[in-house]
Amino acid sequence: MAIHPVPSEGTPTQVAHPGRAILRTFVAALVGVVLAWVVRTVGVDLAGFSDVIVDSLTAAAWAVGTGVIQWLLSHPRLQRFFEIIGLGTGVEKEGLPVARHKAD
Repeated sequence: MAIHPVPSEGTPTQVAHPGRAILRTFVAALVGVVLAWVVRTVGVDLAGFSDVIVDSLTAAAWAVGTGVIQWLLSHPRLQRFFEIIGLGTGVEKEGLPVARHKAD
């Protein structure tokens, strides 16, 4: 069993688990690229439009696809699924926080 250092309370997951943050970002970008490719080559007939409009629609498909995936990756109800497939935030490896007692 690997021992992972527990980040201090309030540390963003991107700082505590940078490798996972990078992986999640690349996955979201890749999904956007695939969606843009599908729109441009397979899914939608854009032959009647000018090149500028086709480029704009492709960029919009990439932006929407990437944004939706980023939203899904941050949705709390889906974190267990993402943990299973290796795209979790890394919080699942942090262990339980230490209880703090207030000084009277």
